[in-house]
Amino acid sequence: MKHIRTLVTLLLAFMMAFALCVTPATAESTRTDLNVNLWAEPSALCAGFAASSSVSFVSRQIFDTLLISEVDGSFSPCLATAYEFQNDNKDLLFTLRDDVVFHNGEKMTAEDVAFSYNTIINAGYADTATSAMDNMEVVDDTHVVLHFDAEYGPALACVAQDYMVVFPKAYYESDPDAFPRNPIGTGAYKFVDWKTGDKISLTANEDYWAGAPSIKDVNVKIFTDNSIATLALENGELDVHTMPPQSDLSNIKANENLQYSEVLGNSTAWVIFNFESIFADENLRLAVAHAIDKEGVMLGAIEGNGSIAQAIYAPFTPGYDADYVGPEYNPELAKEYLAKAGYPDGLTLTVRANSSANYSKPLEIVQAYLSDVGIDIQIEKMEASAWFEDVFMGAGYDMNVVCFTMGMADFEELYALYRGGQSQNFGKMDDPDVNAAYDINHFSVDPAERAEACATIQHVMGDRALTIPLYTMMNGVAANKDLKGIQAKPMKDYRIAEWSWN
Repeated sequence: MKHIRTLVTLLLAFMMAFALCVTPATAESTRTDLNVNLWAEPSALCAGFAASSSVSFVSRQIFDTLLISEVDGSFSPCLATAYEFQNDNKDLLFTLRDDVVFHNGEKMTAEDVAFSYNTIINAGYADTATSAMDNMEVVDDTHVVLHFDAEYGPALACVAQDYMVVFPKAYYESDPDAFPRNPIGTGAYKFVDWKTGDKISLTANEDYWAGAPSIKDVNVKIFTDNSIATLALENGELDVHTMPPQSDLSNIKANENLQYSEVLGNSTAWVIFNFESIFADENLRLAVAHAIDKEGVMLGAIEGNGSIAQAIYAPFTPGYDADYVGPEYNPELAKEYLAKAGYPDGLTLTVRANSSANYSKPLEIVQAYLSDVGIDIQIEKMEASAWFEDVFMGAGYDMNVVCFTMGMADFEELYALYRGGQSQNFGKMDDPDVNAAYDINHFSVDPAERAEACATIQHVMGDRALTIPLYTMMNGVAANKDLKGIQAKPMKDYRIAEWSWN
């Protein structure tokens, strides 16, 4: 009997010990907090007053827009339930939700929406979205109308940009200078605290019009070194890494405690030309185009983790012609074009390069291919901000390599850079066929007309080597294996409210 009691006692002790052992796993499965990385210190927490990807990431959690842009080019309702073009397509009438409250408990009104738009338009930080906007005015309690200077093709895409957020008029006016660091919006998360250099704390908006998010407390931790962020993910300090570097992917994928997702993204590398230099000659541009093995550049620059580019726009951009192929790698043909351009014995160029790896790595590989056909490139590396001001914006180059991340999935994104006569057309490209197609895309709201114009832009720029697209990179996201809803997005427009714990 004593032995039976002892056995029972041991079994009970074992069961209690086992219960204690599994408690952490149970707690883990019901977590309501989240730690996610931010790759740079933001200058503000409202995208309407600062243009950067780090600002947009946080702003997207705190604020809502009238519409949300989908990858296929369509638009979903958000704070607006419907929209209608009016006045020869120069005005956009929006019907607003009537069940939205701000984080301070005040109901969102049409006056708040119009005030937000007019404030952002006048602030000048969101010119990518607001350049064609005139103003917004209140129609009635549930309608506002946005006036454009003319019929504007990407009007809906601009409305769906992260910049065009809605905030409470009275709260903003009480202290406009403080608002960007102490924001109030209508989004799924409320701002709690910002410890510079460390983290930004958010908490769930339990009154969110689309339903309270499952994850309640969010720490957006600032890691300016993405490899250190990977270590933090591996040791459990982070739950989500939205920008894992290429060099860390093999370890991430091999870690059974992590999940990884990737998709073709919104960053493309290409060769640019100054059209007030020797590269005004199409033969010389075609010599460069045929001298470059794009696949070799992609393998060397990003270990092949991307897609060969046939345009300077991401392939998911509406209007992109997936069947088009531009000038292909052919060194002998490159030499023929080089001779036609008047350089049978080759030429030597000095190229001041952006020291960032996204720019300098592909340029170094392009350098090797051009050397094979007689074009000798001497590279001088520069600090990134100095390069942007002196070289890119100052047109201090004959040819160069850029890596551009699209802020909206629309050919309009590069209108200012490549439409002749525009203020940001630093390379002075002025092709009449490209100009005409860009104008159609810019001024028409007809999807079919815009798609045809976009294909024309792609073909002409490719056939005449007005630019030389190289590759489009992948966007990846890594996370704790128990987090649901994690999926890489082409535009990196992550919304934490879409995630939950198993």
